[in-house]
Amino acid sequence: MIKNSNLYLFIGSLIIGLLILSIDIFYNQNQKSFSKNRAIAKVNDQYINEDQFLKYAVSLGADFKAEEDQELINLVLERMIEEELLVQRAIELKLHHQDIQVRKVLIEQIIEFILQLDNSTPSNEILQKYFKDNIGKYKSEAEFKIDSIFIKSQSQNSAMLGSDYDFELHQDKLDEIQNLIRTNGFKEAKQRFSDTQFLPIPNKFMKYKDCVQYLGPSNCNNIKGMALGSISETIFYNNGFYIFKIDELSQTQVNETNFNDFKEQVLFDYNNYQDDQSFIEYIEFLKSRASISKFDLK
Repeated sequence: MIKNSNLYLFIGSLIIGLLILSIDIFYNQNQKSFSKNRAIAKVNDQYINEDQFLKYAVSLGADFKAEEDQELINLVLERMIEEELLVQRAIELKLHHQDIQVRKVLIEQIIEFILQLDNSTPSNEILQKYFKDNIGKYKSEAEFKIDSIFIKSQSQNSAMLGSDYDFELHQDKLDEIQNLIRTNGFKEAKQRFSDTQFLPIPNKFMKYKDCVQYLGPSNCNNIKGMALGSISETIFYNNGFYIFKIDELSQTQVNETNFNDFKEQVLFDYNNYQDDQSFIEYIEFLKSRASISKFDLK
């Protein structure tokens, strides 16, 4: 037996599905031929037309290819009739007013419908104007120059490489290096302790993708978030321990000529902005035609 909450959600989904179909037909009826709106069934006072039937069939994955599909057509139509009866009974019982979960699903679906009313693709000119008007929110990818101290692990041929035990084995030396950095500076600590790296980090400005080639994505994500002059904690990578310092940072000023560099992000941002505007406008439209009274909550 279906639990009440699941039953309400099921019926709520039926209400929503047919409601969205009905709204869609209303907004597009002037563009449809009469044949597409021909009624194929009537359930009490509610008609089911061909267009609703075809949309419903598609949602079920039905594929009508020939006249021999008449049995399938009859099955789909019968299911629509049964669901329409359930929807009408749910509305009669006012489930869409009484059940919070049904109302929540209904609201989510109507919002989705509102956002799909205008799904046109914005032109390049519109996106460029949006980029120009909101240029302050776009930043070029930072470039950084890093210096590093590398301590080769003594567990090169051991399963302990990079383990807690490996850290403990080098702890005294690593603590000494960090203390020397604090008292005498990074440069002196590097001169005294740093081992030769198999793949030295170049002393030049790098972007994130360049950094990844030397230190992997996890370390470079951390480095990318470091401030100028800051020094990292001790990090294990590959075959040893690293301490990084951000020597220099550079970030190019963004202007209108950088539009193509940000085009995908601008399109995403613009669509979100349009969705927000569409929703706000639709809510105002609903309020303008509604009778709303507010009462004292005390």
